[in-house]
Amino acid sequence: MEAKIKKDVIEAARTVYESLGAGHEEAIYREALSVELQERGYTVKAEMPVSITYTTSGGKKITIGSAKVDLYLEKGSSKIILELKASSPLIKEKSKKSKKDMKEYAQLQKYLSSLGMEGLLINFPFPPKEEPEVIE
Repeated sequence: MEAKIKKDVIEAARTVYESLGAGHEEAIYREALSVELQERGYTVKAEMPVSITYTTSGGKKITIGSAKVDLYLEKGSSKIILELKASSPLIKEKSKKSKKDMKEYAQLQKYLSSLGMEGLLINFPFPPKEEPEVIE
């Protein structure tokens, strides 16, 4: 992921969290972040559908359902996915849990794999923290 895009997204998430504060539903943060990123020149698609495929033991690929990516961003030739959460901190201090142990991270990885893209997991935590959690 380009450093400039990552920096833009993190700054936009911080701006949203500082403005709205903690305790809102995910949809509120999604809408505010969408507006903020559009202000920064990104094309944003909220809740973009993603096909989920299954490969049979015989090698046949079948679409078995769909899911929705919280935010899909484009700017120039760069495209990334943002998976958003509004929950308690995902990685707790003094915890041995890593990002690979998190369902939320696994979900993002599945989307990225399906689309062949890069992305970030952003959590707007409650109880409040100084800034949102960003997990690559």
